[in-house]
Amino acid sequence: MSFVKGLTLGFLLCSVALCFISPTAALSQNNRPAESAEGDRDQTLKQLLVEVHELRVAVQWATVSNNRFQMLIERVRTQQARVDVLSRQLENIRSQVAEMKAAKPQMEQQIKDAEDLLDRTADPNAHADLESRIRAGKANLVRLAQEDERLHNREASLDSELQAAQAKLNELDGQLDSLMSELKVP
Repeated sequence: MSFVKGLTLGFLLCSVALCFISPTAALSQNNRPAESAEGDRDQTLKQLLVEVHELRVAVQWATVSNNRFQMLIERVRTQQARVDVLSRQLENIRSQVAEMKAAKPQMEQQIKDAEDLLDRTADPNAHADLESRIRAGKANLVRLAQEDERLHNREASLDSELQAAQAKLNELDGQLDSLMSELKVP
């Protein structure tokens, strides 16, 4: 065993000697490239950190833009639905106004015909019936005029609401266009 111990001890001494002699020569030869490689590594890390930061900012900006787009699109949809409802209501009111305009001359003509017939009728029962029809026709004509006025007021109100809603829709469309042009600019 002593031979093995001696051999191991000799090997160890040689290894230690080589470790102390060789690295100084190697370190003195490679000292600058190690510093240069470390400097390059530091520079690369700094560049990577800057790029990661820029990517984070870009992702945050894209997320904010996406949220703005979604909110604006939802607002545009809601406003468009409002404009559509108001347009249909206004169209309905206008058709009612047109029907009333057409009905008014017919009612006036029926009253006039009943009055003419009243002047020529001698029968007291027919006379009373015609007078009743004339009164009912005139009452209907008054109600028609009141309803016509109400419809005209409602039409004016709906028209102004529609114009305001359309202006708001146009404003939202402008904001959407503005956001689109922001995204096109790099």
